[in-house]
Amino acid sequence: MSRLSRPARLSALTLAAVITLSGCIGLPSTTGVRAGQAVDAGAVDEPLAVEPLTASSFDDPRSIATGFVRAQMSSQDNHAAARTFLTAEASTAWKPGSAVTVFSGESDIVATRPETGKVRLRIPVVATISPDGHLERSDQYERTLEFSVRETSAGWRLTDLPPNLGVWMSDSDVTRLFTKANVYYPARHGRVLIADPRVLPRQGLATALARASLSAPPAWLEPAVEQSAPDGTRLAVDAVPVREGTAQVDLSKQASGADNAQRTALWAAMTATLLQAPEVGTLNLTVGATRLEAENLPSTVDEVSDVGYRLPTGGVDTVISRSGTYLAWTQASANDAVSGTTKAAARGRPSLPAVEANWTFLAAGQGGRQIAAVSKDRTSIRRWVNGSAVTLDSLGTDLVRPAFDASGWLWTAGHAFSNAESGRSDSKVRDASVWAVDTSASEAGAAPVRLQVPWLGEGEVESLSMSPEGQRLAMIVKDPKGRRAVLAAVERDAKGRPVRLGPAHVAARGVKNPTSIVWADATSLAVLGTIDGTKRPALQTIDDVVEPLAVVRHGDGLASTLRGSDGLFVRTSNQTVFTRLGSSWSSFLSRGDVIVPNP
Repeated sequence: MSRLSRPARLSALTLAAVITLSGCIGLPSTTGVRAGQAVDAGAVDEPLAVEPLTASSFDDPRSIATGFVRAQMSSQDNHAAARTFLTAEASTAWKPGSAVTVFSGESDIVATRPETGKVRLRIPVVATISPDGHLERSDQYERTLEFSVRETSAGWRLTDLPPNLGVWMSDSDVTRLFTKANVYYPARHGRVLIADPRVLPRQGLATALARASLSAPPAWLEPAVEQSAPDGTRLAVDAVPVREGTAQVDLSKQASGADNAQRTALWAAMTATLLQAPEVGTLNLTVGATRLEAENLPSTVDEVSDVGYRLPTGGVDTVISRSGTYLAWTQASANDAVSGTTKAAARGRPSLPAVEANWTFLAAGQGGRQIAAVSKDRTSIRRWVNGSAVTLDSLGTDLVRPAFDASGWLWTAGHAFSNAESGRSDSKVRDASVWAVDTSASEAGAAPVRLQVPWLGEGEVESLSMSPEGQRLAMIVKDPKGRRAVLAAVERDAKGRPVRLGPAHVAARGVKNPTSIVWADATSLAVLGTIDGTKRPALQTIDDVVEPLAVVRHGDGLASTLRGSDGLFVRTSNQTVFTRLGSSWSSFLSRGDVIVPNP
């Protein structure tokens, strides 16, 4: 369904817990919170009130400097509390802005006085939050801030601040005052929305969401995004009032220049984004006092399907288990494949072909109506469609497990032959490649499209996974520097054909030597790699902290039903498959494979 149910909305927003990792207190995280899980709405829109520090005449210079940093957690009245630590001149010069530098804990600040009139703070930094809410985590490092200080009639005060200081906030204050949300962008093709995770202030969440919705997408995502508002469009008034569940979003005059397609996309993106605020049930977009009209726009818009758009699927309940040549529909939530393979699991689903043992790395698309596999020598791909087999011979070498996208394209990667058109499998192998095959075309017309990937260079793709909406590719790339997890947006031509991958965006930075990657849901990834010297699965919301999961011995691959950590499977080199059971893993299939169909 396209409708964001109240629990599903909040599951993408709520701070489930404060996660402890590598000795640091975690920032807001959605990890562990699943779609459909009930969450107290009151915890989202009303942060716990804490009285901010203010300066006194008794504070010494060190206390004035540390107090100034700690008081910045209150933005009330343009950071009035923090300004009490400054002279009038310093207060006028300080331009806080809306970017936030996050440090690990107030008790970790070290204050020294290197000379009279100076105070130096050493602060452990763990992340930054951009003005539009993008979180960028980093390995903890120490930042030094130096302030000038002098004694005034009111006591010691700061007279000179470091340049471009911005706002500083402890991670515990960020956890209390900020929340996770998604900004939704319209895709260039497919009338589907792409979720981009942000960290936004809880107070005034509807305003923050509307403002973020008008911000540009991150550069790596831009090739897949359709511009939904003319350049310069912003909120006419920097506030979004919500009355009786309706958010009133008044846009600047530039929005009136949007064409019909842009207006429809803007309604869809704004609706999906603002419905995450607990108090918002619908919205009204206006320019001045006039509603922003679009063709076939209903009088009330309270879900994206009202304007012909859709959100990515929330996951699948049924997978395909493979034992030898036999494929069977199996309940994904079952404790094991035997108990999960029932008539109920197969009811209403397409019949499955027998797949010979010399075909491996299976994938399923269109709800299981198509099965794809790679030949044992990893040079060819075969598809089974309605009982008939279609083979794409000699595509390349070292082909990886393919993946279907929501538009019916089949994706894989490997090394291309120097004259692949001839079908000669003994040809000299040349550079690494990513291909997409239009599975809706006839057998004769299903020629693979080799995408342009300028940044791949000497690298090669060892694992890939397509996002639920079909616009972002997650990959494990190996090059002379090692292996890394990356994301790239898919750029398509006017007919929707993939032509190139956008810039690479590094993911799962805390995982060394990753070997397998899948989407865990629309905004998070599961990666198999080494953490603290041990190979194990891990979860990561895009650009957030990596959360290690329990170890699975001999793990060498992942599968996902797009239901977060609860929907993960781990394949092993012994051809066993494990499923999530609480915080651990349980044997699902003693010998075989699990294939998750693209809906």
